[in-house]
Amino acid sequence: MNAIADGRADLLTVNHPLFSPTTVLTTEPIKELYQIVRHVLLVRENGCCFTAQSGAGKTRALMLLEHLLRERMPELVIIQHSSWNHQVPSIRAFFKHFLTAVGHPELRGETFDLRHRLVCRLIDLARSQQSPFVVLLIDEANAMLLADFLFLKDVYNDLDREGILLVTIMMGQDPEFSDVVAGLREQGKSDLVSRFARRRQALRLLSRKEDVASIFRQIDAAVWPPGSGQTWTQFFVPEGWAAGFRLENETSAFFEAVRTCSDNAGWSTGFPARQFFGVIRHYLTARQFSDTFGRAPPTDLWEKAIEFALLTDAMDEAKTEAKRIKRRQR
Repeated sequence: MNAIADGRADLLTVNHPLFSPTTVLTTEPIKELYQIVRHVLLVRENGCCFTAQSGAGKTRALMLLEHLLRERMPELVIIQHSSWNHQVPSIRAFFKHFLTAVGHPELRGETFDLRHRLVCRLIDLARSQQSPFVVLLIDEANAMLLADFLFLKDVYNDLDREGILLVTIMMGQDPEFSDVVAGLREQGKSDLVSRFARRRQALRLLSRKEDVASIFRQIDAAVWPPGSGQTWTQFFVPEGWAAGFRLENETSAFFEAVRTCSDNAGWSTGFPARQFFGVIRHYLTARQFSDTFGRAPPTDLWEKAIEFALLTDAMDEAKTEAKRIKRRQR
């Protein structure tokens, strides 16, 4: 019976939202990203580009940005699109990719037909929702080619003639995206840079105490299973929760553990979201096994979680990558 009970407990843990790839928590960097995009829309800019290092949570940030825009500006037409890292050198395949992104079922026809169908679809969406914009969210912008930018220019002009503004929000990995922009300039396409890639912002890594405390607070407050009244933290440590344990109160202990595990004295670079959430998952599951009334948990749980998730390795890599990007921008 104990083995069966343990198996059920393991299954529940694996199914917990904290382990789901579709769960995205609102981090402070994502809040900052949303405010920038909101301002871009309010002042009728063509768009902006966000860049970040590998592991910073770019795709998840774009997912949550879409959610926030739909929630707070429901009239907007928002199209989510991801560039192929391995591009297909066919303009027809390219248009079919975008038609799929806008949910159009008809993918047959010549290139002109595909483009006309796409533009009409965007115009119909904008007019039906009474939206002055079509917001195009592009992930993996570091994989974009010259043809992609020329396509955006054509669609921008077609929509502009109908009084609809195409706003492009790109998310790309650096330094690769900076190389894409440099390549456009080398090909004499500064007009494309000016229209689509002039305004660039860095999606910063997590680094501040409030960045961590904000995420811990959300885990302390989120409820699972729905309607149970049980918080995410409470699920893992019910005895600790009853005794007053809150993950938010562990913020300082987490930072102290990072300093113990790392020789990285500065926090200007920060740590990637991918490894940070790995730390949280490991820490809570470890506490789950030591959550017994009257028994104090091991004092080195944060250090072990940081080592397991390879957080300090990721921090060192992020620091090295930041220096490399800075050198290439000179």
